[in-house]
Amino acid sequence: MTPVLVEAVRNTNIVMVETNKDRMSLKIAFALLIGMTWGTVLEAQNEVIMSPTIQKMLNTFATKNKSQATIKAWRIQVTAVSDRRDMENEKTRFENIFPNLRLEWTFDNPYYILKLRDAAFKEKLEAYNLLHRVKRRYPSALLVLDDVEPEKVLYNPSF
Repeated sequence: MTPVLVEAVRNTNIVMVETNKDRMSLKIAFALLIGMTWGTVLEAQNEVIMSPTIQKMLNTFATKNKSQATIKAWRIQVTAVSDRRDMENEKTRFENIFPNLRLEWTFDNPYYILKLRDAAFKEKLEAYNLLHRVKRRYPSALLVLDDVEPEKVLYNPSF
């Protein structure tokens, strides 16, 4: 006589019967599946051979990128005004409100543009925390993608 395991599922009339033979069949099927998968993984290890032309292009690309003095990063543009006196007043007001942040201005005819000088962010999402704080006082502040020196980029900022 073979022992039989019976499991009743609550709230149904279904009774599932499982014998030792069924368990053994499942174990064998699982072992075969693992064996076939492992064999496929071992066969997939191939060697990549790169042509000299592609290798030369990659080396040129790497050299060019190492020689660049600036990188693209996100900065906060506080405001843009058309009058120089207004720009100087806004710059002074901003630096009084946020004493740990400095602004730089550029002239892009006909506007004077005020941007944060020493705070640039590699990822746009990282800049949103500081942008939110600045927008409380300067609702027209926005994020702009700019060329900055790599040492001015903030990683994991804590504003």
